[in-house]
Amino acid sequence: MSKKMMQLFIKVSFITVLLAVSGCNQKSYEKQQYLLDAHRTSAAADTKNTNIIEVRRFIIDPAFSSKQFTYRLSEYEYKSDFYNEFFTPPAIMITEKTRNWLSESGLFQRVSESAGFMTPSHIIEGNIIALYGDFRDISSPKAIMEIRVCLLETKSGTKSNIIFSKTYKSSAAFEPGDSDYLIAAFDRCLSEILTNIEKDLKNKLF
Repeated sequence: MSKKMMQLFIKVSFITVLLAVSGCNQKSYEKQQYLLDAHRTSAAADTKNTNIIEVRRFIIDPAFSSKQFTYRLSEYEYKSDFYNEFFTPPAIMITEKTRNWLSESGLFQRVSESAGFMTPSHIIEGNIIALYGDFRDISSPKAIMEIRVCLLETKSGTKSNIIFSKTYKSSAAFEPGDSDYLIAAFDRCLSEILTNIEKDLKNKLF
């Protein structure tokens, strides 16, 4: 087989897989919407503390801010999926999952989007750097998620100081052919990242 024919074969094979994932080969062309479901399964820590954590809404790279799933096809080529998308904007959903996860950890007196009348002892800011299905190897696609987190300590009358900053990256392989597999892989990525964030916060604050 010539090099040109081989390239054509690979391209056609990729398009077939991508259509299967995006749902374009289905009889129905209605959009499918998905929610992330990452949640803690281990017992909460038995700690007594007065830490009040404000988890601000995460920001997200504009390339991945859309509700539509994003696929990486090559080193520089990305494609959005019109037919499969997150139910709510991913930055909002991941922020809320982070708040719930940390609230259930037992490490803090209070975790919320704002401290209200209570001055937070710490603030968490996050930046979602990457969130996509990686199809560069079409025989073994992966979900990719990368989040940079900063922990700030607040002091009365002074600016907040960054006391911890780290980038967390996770990937999870999934079977091509159904977007349910991709969203489940995203869940595994988020669970791994939140587990590591919780562990690092515990080491830093206790």
